[in-house]
Amino acid sequence: MSIVNSYNLIIDTERNLSQDSRGDNVFLPLGQTPITCGSNEYIRLTLQEFSMYRSWNNVNSTNNVFRVADSSSVQTTAITVGNYLEPRKMLNDGFLPPLETALETLVGGGRTVSFVLNNPGSGDTVMSSTNVASITATYSSAHGYTTVLPSLRCYVADGKSYQLLGAKRIVDPADTTSSSWTAALGDTTGASTTTKITFTLFYPAQIATETHVFMRVNEQNTNIATSSMSSFKQDTQKTEMTSTKILAIIPIDSEYVRYVAGTEMVYFTNVLSKQIAQLQIKITDANGEQFPMTDPDQNRLGNRFFIAIIRVDIVSLGSNPNASPNNPNLKETTAPRFSTGPSTQIGHLQSAGLNGPQSGYLGSGFYDYSGKRIS
Repeated sequence: MSIVNSYNLIIDTERNLSQDSRGDNVFLPLGQTPITCGSNEYIRLTLQEFSMYRSWNNVNSTNNVFRVADSSSVQTTAITVGNYLEPRKMLNDGFLPPLETALETLVGGGRTVSFVLNNPGSGDTVMSSTNVASITATYSSAHGYTTVLPSLRCYVADGKSYQLLGAKRIVDPADTTSSSWTAALGDTTGASTTTKITFTLFYPAQIATETHVFMRVNEQNTNIATSSMSSFKQDTQKTEMTSTKILAIIPIDSEYVRYVAGTEMVYFTNVLSKQIAQLQIKITDANGEQFPMTDPDQNRLGNRFFIAIIRVDIVSLGSNPNASPNNPNLKETTAPRFSTGPSTQIGHLQSAGLNGPQSGYLGSGFYDYSGKRIS
């Protein structure tokens, strides 16, 4: 293989976009200058550079919904949208206020609920605490719960709140028996069982759920990925590999998403078509969804845009006209004992070729020195 032509696409999605384009989902018209390759060539796209401002809240509509239930009803609520410096801040300011409202609605009777955040403790940081949340709820009068205590339900179908809270995710949306936390009567000492309940999560809380930005293109290509990269808010509980339109996975670093290629072909894909007349580039989260916006016009009139350089290579496969990106090795070379050439040795097996009869190598059986087949 050899590169016969190479050039860069330099892209800025802030301004001068078509009516159907947005800063995070752009259609690049290439009709006047299409990317085209010959019959024995293919198109390779390689990301060289990418820069984007992280213009979404870490706690947002994709990861803040949770439910609280008892034996009589279910309350659906959400962690307050925003950006939090520490897990304690997210739990104390974002999670406990809506939890308070939900628990008060469940218990009824005009009773109020107050909280003590046992862990993370005051002054704890990510480095000094396990960040596995422990919360004691104190009711203004006897809550009336005995054996069935309020449960937290973090459904995968509702988003990724289980990651933020350190809760167990619930895969089946119809599951009404599982709980995402453990609940016990009384405080951490076991006292005041009639007015207090202690809720304990399972895993360390965190302040964000997305670690990467995904760049996807509309062209069919040779890349493959786990099916989780294209399924939003569901867990099939099956491991599958599928074709994908993901070109690159770029780490989120603080306020910016930044990537500069350090070596050749880190993020690349081989396009299956011979021509690209319109290239769509879409920026998504891990599940293929748009990052939430703070305003409907954020990706048209606001700060949701990116700058990128994509290298275009026209790659020649060599002299074999039957080769393709999917099967570039039709003219395969094999070990001598499976040679596809004429045999001159007794006991030398003639192969049908790695790709079967369609490869054109149809020899089979054993041959003597004169080339006569031994039946």
